[in-house]
Amino acid sequence: MMKNRVIIWGVDDYNVLGLCRQFGKSDFELLFLAYRGFANCAITSKYCTKYVEAPSIEDGYKYLIENCADKNNKAVLINSNDLIAEFIDTHRADLEPYFTITATTVPGNVQKYDNKSTMSKLAEEIGFDVPQTMICRWDTDISNVKYPCILKPSHQTQGRYNEFKFKICTKPSQLKNTLRFVRHDSEFLLQQYIPKEKDILVYGARMADKKVCLAGALIRDRFCGTGESSHGLITANLPACVNAYHIEQFLEKIDYYGLFSVEYGMLGDKAYFFEVNLRNDGTSHFFYQAGANIPLAWAYSSLGLDYSHIPTVVDGDHYYMDEIYDIQNVKEGKITKTQWEKERAEATVFKYYDKDDIAPYEAMSKIKTKKLLMGSLVAKYRIYIVYILDKLGLKRK
Repeated sequence: MMKNRVIIWGVDDYNVLGLCRQFGKSDFELLFLAYRGFANCAITSKYCTKYVEAPSIEDGYKYLIENCADKNNKAVLINSNDLIAEFIDTHRADLEPYFTITATTVPGNVQKYDNKSTMSKLAEEIGFDVPQTMICRWDTDISNVKYPCILKPSHQTQGRYNEFKFKICTKPSQLKNTLRFVRHDSEFLLQQYIPKEKDILVYGARMADKKVCLAGALIRDRFCGTGESSHGLITANLPACVNAYHIEQFLEKIDYYGLFSVEYGMLGDKAYFFEVNLRNDGTSHFFYQAGANIPLAWAYSSLGLDYSHIPTVVDGDHYYMDEIYDIQNVKEGKITKTQWEKERAEATVFKYYDKDDIAPYEAMSKIKTKKLLMGSLVAKYRIYIVYILDKLGLKRK
């Protein structure tokens, strides 16, 4: 009897680590196809028993077609990267005979709706609360912009580094200076700045039978020096300001099937729409530790198998903590040591730690200082670094 297969295509990070753990105890044969090399995170997991390096997306595609294509035993192809998600969607005609994929029924729609401008327009039409938004380029008239504002790249492009993840500008001179250093062909969203009290992330999947399964919400109340969330609450009860029907409508409009997440900024009694991620989210294993295994359920669904025995909703309230980096908030005076120790004792969901799979936690602990330093430097100087790289003609693979 042929064994069901799962291929995880992504970067060697905590997103893939989580996927390895979510499939590690299942009856699927697992392969990790590593995009852009190894970082000793996922590949150190005891569940990551087979892995192959594919430095570029084209290399990964070639490996899949030459080594994994089997019409009689389709593999489930799961991705954790925006560019890979877009590639899979636009090449679905070549991939679908051999793999079950997360994609839209109209090829190219993932790329279309990965663009934050297009995404935000559709979200607003559906009824999400979307911050006031305009398209902005290097030469856009910004004389009527209200401050503070936030500038975000509208999309990623293969072969190029984005100038920054986002820039908050409190006065005209800051926005003007930022636009001086961006590429002339780059497009950004210039939005009303929402002084959010908390972040909300809803994680789930639209199954092959069109059912939308929501594992719950991660309500994030703290971030750390890496720029990522480091503390929060995972709950099955979506906040009252989050409308699950709007999520279902968005996915139905673009006819997307697969894993996804939706991000909001919470201010008062409103959840302001930030973005939809049409791929597996890096927080998926947080929901798994809280009782839901959405990726495994999706894999069963995509193969036409019954997934009713797999839990798709978290089993209560659970506190999450980034057990390596959240302590920086104490060192920076954002919380007290007493508060941190109390919250650390309450936490049952972690980013890297697993008592039965300890190697990834140990590997990431060793590079903590280096990652914080690099993260701080890149966050502060990224726009200038990218500007120099462009001048030197250096591109991202």
